[in-house]
Amino acid sequence: MSVIETYLFCTMGIVISVVLPILSQSVPRPKPDAMGISLARPKLWILAKPYVVIGIFSLLVGILVVASAADTIKDWRLAVLLGYSWDSTLQKFKV
Repeated sequence: MSVIETYLFCTMGIVISVVLPILSQSVPRPKPDAMGISLARPKLWILAKPYVVIGIFSLLVGILVVASAADTIKDWRLAVLLGYSWDSTLQKFKV
């Protein structure tokens, strides 16, 4: 696997890590005292902005991750896992 392919698979993991929390927060949840599901949804950009900013930073740092570990990454699944774990770890530390 070439370095570019490895980086693209690492990027796929980062994108998955960015999209999953946005989707989970955009699902409408019923209010505790309501009988039905609330139709009011927050604006998507308000939910997505912190994840997108961290994701862009992760893409830049992903270049360093792939450059330092390119020889040991032999499988695309490992590259996706590295990208996902890097970005989700950064999301845990956001303020």
